[in-house]
Amino acid sequence: MIIKKTPISVSKYLNSETKKLKKKIAFIPTMGALHDGHLSLVKKAKKKGYFTIVSIYVNPSQFAPNEDFSKYPRSLKSDLKKLRMISADLVFTPLHKHMFEYESPKYTFKTFGIEKKLCGKSRPYHFLGVSDIVLKFLSIIKPNVAYFGEKDYQQFFFIKTVVEQTQLKTKIVMAKTVRDINGLALSSRNNYLNKEQARVAKNIYKSLKILKKIIKNGEDVSKALNQQKNFLLNEGFTKIEYLEIRTQDLKKSILPHHRSRIFIAAKIENIRLIDNLLI
Repeated sequence: MIIKKTPISVSKYLNSETKKLKKKIAFIPTMGALHDGHLSLVKKAKKKGYFTIVSIYVNPSQFAPNEDFSKYPRSLKSDLKKLRMISADLVFTPLHKHMFEYESPKYTFKTFGIEKKLCGKSRPYHFLGVSDIVLKFLSIIKPNVAYFGEKDYQQFFFIKTVVEQTQLKTKIVMAKTVRDINGLALSSRNNYLNKEQARVAKNIYKSLKILKKIIKNGEDVSKALNQQKNFLLNEGFTKIEYLEIRTQDLKKSILPHHRSRIFIAAKIENIRLIDNLLI
């Protein structure tokens, strides 16, 4: 497994070596604190025979001043060990100054207001910060495909929308959410949960499954959403930021909600968890 720390070193290596390998390149952007969800993306890419590149970079531009950038879990040594075990081909671990100084081409795109919905309402810095760094990574690495997890569906759809309007040739692909035995979607922020909070958190998936059944049965959706909000608050969540049904392109969904998704963001004290489920 190769480790590179600067944009120049990555570009130089890829320009000389991947042509010899005659393989397509797959890219998995991460902020580290890797779990089985991240590793499943690497395995998926490896199974398809791609030269697989993983970035580990906690991006400051996607955090608001009051968010958890400074305490976001960082475990580089452990992350590298996990990636070696599943034979990732290259890991890119740049410092902030490297990414700040790197001047990528100036891309123009329309976001259609996607970044102002769902998570964007409470995280106004987030999606444009994500797109800025992802476009830099894609311009450095020039992958054929980039993988994003379904748990962060809004992020996946936002990046897909942005990249489709650029000259970049990367295909943005979504991979299925990986869950623990209780149904909780795997996330680096799950590291913040103590035992009791983890017990509370598993109710997110329980609520989503109940709502999916109610919706498919044609019952009163508005009433069901309110019931599940109250259920989660009674179980120990301190705030439900949103619990909404939207189409695959994140527009407000209208009956019968076919191929729509249920989206949720909820807090247990200061720990923010998100999830979604396809109807």
